[in-house]
Amino acid sequence: MNFVIVGTNFISDTLLAAANTLNDFNLYAVCSRAVSSGEAFLAKHPQNAQAKIFTSIEQVCQDHNVDAVYIAAPNSLHKQYAVMCLEAGKHVLGEKPSAANSKELASIIATAKKHQRLYMEAMMTTHLPNFARLQQAMVKIGTPRKYIGQYSQYSSRYDKYKNGERPNTFLPEFANGALVDLGIYPLYLLIALWGAPKSVSASGVLLNTGVDGAGDVLLNYADKQAVISYSKISQGDNITEIQGELGRIRIEAVSQLKKIEFIANNGERELVSIAFDEHFMKFEVEHFMQMVSQKKLQSDINTHQLARNVMAVLDEARKQLGVIYPNDTVS
Repeated sequence: MNFVIVGTNFISDTLLAAANTLNDFNLYAVCSRAVSSGEAFLAKHPQNAQAKIFTSIEQVCQDHNVDAVYIAAPNSLHKQYAVMCLEAGKHVLGEKPSAANSKELASIIATAKKHQRLYMEAMMTTHLPNFARLQQAMVKIGTPRKYIGQYSQYSSRYDKYKNGERPNTFLPEFANGALVDLGIYPLYLLIALWGAPKSVSASGVLLNTGVDGAGDVLLNYADKQAVISYSKISQGDNITEIQGELGRIRIEAVSQLKKIEFIANNGERELVSIAFDEHFMKFEVEHFMQMVSQKKLQSDINTHQLARNVMAVLDEARKQLGVIYPNDTVS
């Protein structure tokens, strides 16, 4: 399957290294604003040296040899690029968050349906082998009562911000912030397991650029409760717990589900997870290609409704935090 990777940042490096382990994946081209950055990206992946370099999304759309596009451009461009590619008949794997807001996401999904193409949000966590093992282990905790999801990682770009620079990760014009960058991982896992919440309450620390540097989102499910705690301006141990009446499940590194343990109320422990190699993004790419080959218009794991439910929480949380993107007024 001929792929184009749009955006040449570190996540694209990680995805390409993983995708290269799959037999049916072929990097047809990369799309970057400058030929030089495209060349620098391909130089890190010698086996893809023959890939083309596009410098505009229009070039991607016009090439009839392109089957699918992985969009890892800035968040503010996700909707525009996804819609253009879908209209051009390309399948789209869109990096999380799928769009800047729910209105943009609705436009992407409507376009995918109109043009009979697959659109899938590229959230890797739900495709990892340990996600299925986590789902199976949920019965062990009995009636679930509490979810505590944590992802706090001090950003190297925060030092640049404090020195007076304006890195993209802290700018509303790129639809960024700590919630959509890091908090989305424990949030996505939560909603994949428990569905949409009854209510949302959010508070956080806003930077003078207008985006959140850290925060907490409380989600009520009537008979159970969840809190998502996240930060790009402090560092945490990043342990996520799912507590029930019979015990709890402890997760290390929620984005990758590196280690999952069941701990019974009597203290007995059971390892739930299995080890996997560093190419953890290969599972989502493999699933995406399977969905295309089966002519499905949405993933049966990262469904359109799951994306909608997550985006609805992000919208409400940002509203309460006071984080407003330019996309919110023009989408």
